[in-house]
Amino acid sequence: MKKVLTLLLLTTTLWGCNEPQHKETEKAADHSEASDLQHDTSTERLALNNSAKWKVDLSTDNNVKYLQEILKKFNNANDQTLPAYKKAHEDLQEGIDKMITECKMNGPDHEALHKWLEPLITMVAQLKQASTIPEASSALKAIDAQANLYNQYFKL
Repeated sequence: MKKVLTLLLLTTTLWGCNEPQHKETEKAADHSEASDLQHDTSTERLALNNSAKWKVDLSTDNNVKYLQEILKKFNNANDQTLPAYKKAHEDLQEGIDKMITECKMNGPDHEALHKWLEPLITMVAQLKQASTIPEASSALKAIDAQANLYNQYFKL
């Protein structure tokens, strides 16, 4: 069931990113036409663009920086309780939803971004499912590592 839910979330997220006109109130998981998704980046690994970083737009870069700030604040906080992890999940999911809503990218740079974003979405879903502090901590460490990869592969 977790795999189906994660796949559905991932599919709806990617579908929403390609919408030509996004409504601010739409969330990625609310899309009912997820089967129309045409991305197939899940089997490809993220790599540089001929030894150069991929280009992103300002909105995407700002949204990723916001996600990284959420992680930094959590990691620097003294509250590492399960409710704090759940709050971090909510903040991260809200940030991802905003990034998707504001997505205007297309082409190879957009496809490369999805190779970075898809694992992040899966990891955030795993954080939501965590029922113990060690599970949540492990999920958040993976999210942190994935978020830090952004700076290695993307630039404005």
